[in-house]
This record gives sequence, structure tokens and C-alpha cells, in this order.
Amino acid sequence: MNGFEKRKERKKRSILDASLSLFAEYGVQKVSIQEIAAKAQVSQVTIYNYFGGKDELVFETIKKFFYERFEQFRHIVRDPDRSFKDKINHVILEKKENILHLDPGFLQTVLTDHPGIQEFVQSFTQNETIPLLMELIEQGKKEGDVHPDISFRSILFFINAFYQALQSTDHMFDESIAAFTEEITHMFFYGLAGDQSQHLNQ
Repeated sequence: MNGFEKRKERKKRSILDASLSLFAEYGVQKVSIQEIAAKAQVSQVTIYNYFGGKDELVFETIKKFFYERFEQFRHIVRDPDRSFKDKINHVILEKKENILHLDPGFLQTVLTDHPGIQEFVQSFTQNETIPLLMELIEQGKKEGDVHPDISFRSILFFINAFYQALQSTDHMFDESIAAFTEEITHMFFYGLAGDQSQHLNQ
């Protein structure tokens, strides 16, 4: 990669970082290309040259968001020095911190209004996230923290139900998405009778 290509990639990363920051804080609809350009310290023309328009920029921003979160998740799951419970503690707490920094309707809006992004998320979840999650579940079974009789089918049912809930168009979670996500994640791993003080503080 020559100097020109490196500068181009740096500008693209800067634009994507700026758009994610603004979208996450204010929501997609309230953020303009002009505001993104100002935050990224590039011209609006540069954004249009690199991404074509706002829809394309939103798509690339979401992809960046998912890939970065996935890399964090993979690093945790494949850490040989961490127990299953320690990994789950980290995942739940990290998820809470991430969600608290997002506009409540950000992901819901883009998933509802952009079919291409929906397809990407479904494919990414199926091909990347679920296999990695199953690695974590298998570790939990080996360490005795996950019931050995829980089937892959049941786990997928739970994940799909959660995914569908986040795409709900009635905005039932707008005011409590952070708490909802934390509770659902905890319930997924510890069940309805799970004792949070017992599990998360060990």
C-alpha cells in the first residue's frame, strides 16, 4: 500500500469513526453529511467520493460497528486463561457499557429502514457470531456452568427471539434498551431463577 492509499484509508476510518460516534449519540436521521465531515475533518465531497451517499455510509458504519464488536467478543471467548463465568461477566458488563453509549433507536432504526443492513446482520450473526457463541457455550458445558442437555436449537430460538424483539417497530424498548439488553443477556446464561449477586460477583 503506497502513501496515497494509506492516506485514503486513514480518511475512510476517520469518516466511519465520526459517523458511528454521531449516529450512536443522535440517531441516523438527525445527523447530516455536513456534520460528519466537520467531525472527521474532511470535505463533504470526500465523503461522497468514498461512500457515494448517506445510505452507503450508514451501511459501512454498521459493518464497522459489528466487526469491531465481534473482534472484542472473539478475543474474550478465545482467551485460554479465562473461565466461562469470567467471560460471561465481561460480556454482560461490556454490552451494558456499549449500549449505554448508543442512541436508543439507533440500531432499531437502521435495521428497520435498511433491508440491506438487515441481510448483513442476519448473515453475520449466522456465519460469525453464532459459531463463536457456541464455542463459549461448549466451554460452559465442560466447566459445568451450562446444562449439558440444552440443545443448539433451543439456543438459536432464544437468540432469534431477542433479535426479533430488537427490531420491534412499536418502540417498546426505546426507554429501557440498556436495562433490557443486560437482563436478557443475563437470563440467557443463568435462566429465570439466576441469582445475579451470586453469578456476577464471583
